[in-house]
This record gives sequence, C-alpha cells and structure tokens, in this order.
Amino acid sequence: MKKSNNSICFMLFLMPLFFFGANGAKVDIMDTEPWPLKMESNLSFDIASKCEMLVFIEVFNSYDSLSESVLTQRVALKSVNTESVTQWKEATKTRILLNFNQLSDPALKELIPISKNSNWNALSLATLEQQFPSTFSAWYAATKLFYEDYVKEQIRLAALFPKITSEIIPFSDIEIQGHNFTDKNFLLTFDDGPTLGNGNTDKLIQVLDTYSLSGMFFVLGDNFEKRLKASSKQALQELYGENRVLSHGKVHKAHQKYAEWQASIDDTNTLIQNVFPTENKNNLLYFRPPYGQRSTDMVTYFTDKKSKIILWNIDSRDWSAKLNVQQVAQREIKLMLLWRKGILLFHDIHSKVQEVLPIVHEYFKDTEITWMKPRDF
Repeated sequence: MKKSNNSICFMLFLMPLFFFGANGAKVDIMDTEPWPLKMESNLSFDIASKCEMLVFIEVFNSYDSLSESVLTQRVALKSVNTESVTQWKEATKTRILLNFNQLSDPALKELIPISKNSNWNALSLATLEQQFPSTFSAWYAATKLFYEDYVKEQIRLAALFPKITSEIIPFSDIEIQGHNFTDKNFLLTFDDGPTLGNGNTDKLIQVLDTYSLSGMFFVLGDNFEKRLKASSKQALQELYGENRVLSHGKVHKAHQKYAEWQASIDDTNTLIQNVFPTENKNNLLYFRPPYGQRSTDMVTYFTDKKSKIILWNIDSRDWSAKLNVQQVAQREIKLMLLWRKGILLFHDIHSKVQEVLPIVHEYFKDTEITWMKPRDF
C-alpha cells in the first residue's frame, strides 16, 4: 500500500499544470517553464527582464489590493505588521521603477511596448495574457504562478518584521542587501560550511574554479574549526583561494534572541583571522546572521566596529527538498532578471549549487552581466 501511494505522488509531481490561454486553448505548464527566447545579448536580457517585471507587477498589485484581514489569511499569520509590509511595498515599487529605467529603448519596444519613464500605474495597465503571443502562454502562466508564491513569501517576511527580522528590510546603512549594486552586477555567496575534506564545499570550489568564478563563504565557526583541526591553515588557504571567508557565527542559531551572540561573532572572527589574517587583526569581519535575523544591538556593534552585515536579495532556497536542481536554477534566473542586480544566496553544505551554478552561468554568458569579485567588495 505504501509503495502504491508513493507511486501516485510521484506521478502527480510529474504531471503538468494546465492553463487556458486567451484563445481558450489548453496549454501545458511546467513549473520550470523557460523563457521562450534565446538569451544571447544585452538586448535579450533586457527584454526578458522587462517581461519578468511586468508579470511581477501584475501579481504584486493583486496582493496590494487585499484588505488586512484577507492578507493575514493569505500569508497564514495571526497578525501582520502593516507598517513593515507598506515599507516593503514602497521600496519594491521604487526598485522596480528604477529597473525599468535601466532598459534600453529597443527593449522597451519589443513584445509588449512600454513607454520610457512609465510610472507604476502605467505599467499596471498592461494586459499581459492578451498581449503575449501564444508561444509565450505557458511561460506566462508558469511565471505568474512563480510570482504568486514569491510575492507571498516576501510579504510574509515583511509582515513578521521586526518581531522576526530577516533580509526583507534593512535596519541601517551598514547592512547590504544587494539592491544598490550597479545594474547587472551579481555577487555569489555561500553559507554554513565548510564540510569535511573532499565534501560539498571542496566540490563547489572546483566548480567555481572551472568557470573562473569566486564568492563569499560565510562559515560557521564550529564547522570551520573542525575542518581546520582535520587539515591545516595552509590547506584551508589553498582550498578557498581567491574566494573570501567571512563569518556566519559560531553556530547556526538565530542571533536576534541569542544571549551569546557577541561571543559567537567574536570567537568566529578570531578563528577566521588566524587562518586568513587581515591587515588589522582587530577588524571585525563582515558578518551574515543565520536566517538574516539580528537585533539593533548587533547592528550598533557592527556600526561601532566600522564593519558590515551582509544580507541578500536573491535567495536560491537550494536547501529545500521541495525544489530540484532545475527549479532552483530557474528561480535564480527569474530573480536575476527581476532585480537585475544583487547578492545570490546559496549553501555550500548542499550539493544542488554544484549543478545550479553552471546552468545559470551558461544561461547568462552572452549578456555581459558582471560576476563581482568578493575581494574587491
């Protein structure tokens, strides 16, 4: 009986969703439906980016019109912090409008013509289901479903803030999300390592080396210490090479309400500095709080030390058992096109990123995006 149930679940997982296009024809939808056009230039990046943003706006507006009680039910919470939700909404509108200003004139004219310097209301008037060619129906439907989940995910984080802090809203100028980067600049970051020798961390770094990429590794002090004891300083220096090793705290606990947060930060800072010394050993290394959760005291501490808290704005969710490699890759591609810049969050303790990165790198190779060097950051 158990085998039969598993078989049924597997078949349901593989079944496509269905969408009825503007002409009434049934269109198969796969949740990893790729962009229908080839990604081969800056122009093709801009066209795809424009269309991602237009679908996002359509979904965003459907949430923006909900009453507080309906929104509370939709995000499955007992209550929402409306002030934080409003703050996220306003910041998001500003970012999307700024991104539209980055689009080239030819891109604005393609597929769904958009006037230069359009405001939010003008962009909201697009009738996407009718305006997209029939060959885009499956992509449009799958993308709309994607943003239904994504917008709900973002609003839920905002609704919980600041009772439960996260990457969704910054506390101060010393926190970096990635939204203020130069257009088409992306930074790779990896959390929770390192693994033991020849594990996922090592395999990921081999992938990075293959594609001449590098990133920031936010290590857990306990994991870093285990790896150090099992090898040597020189071995770790050689392993990480051009990548940058920074702090994720000693243990993977939410530091917002963690009584020993300062010791967690300081101990891990000392441990990393012993292997990767900076010019001034009193410097406090950049820090990424587990789950993005931090307190105002923590922000003050980093402000006083003239250091930074590094968050993210493009979350791969590569840790989720519900997402396979293709789904994680498509999520990253869509969010890179939507936000056009930022910090990508992966986890080197998991294996998916080893397959996801080559897919994403290959997809954008002809678009002249910039993979930022962490040592220049």
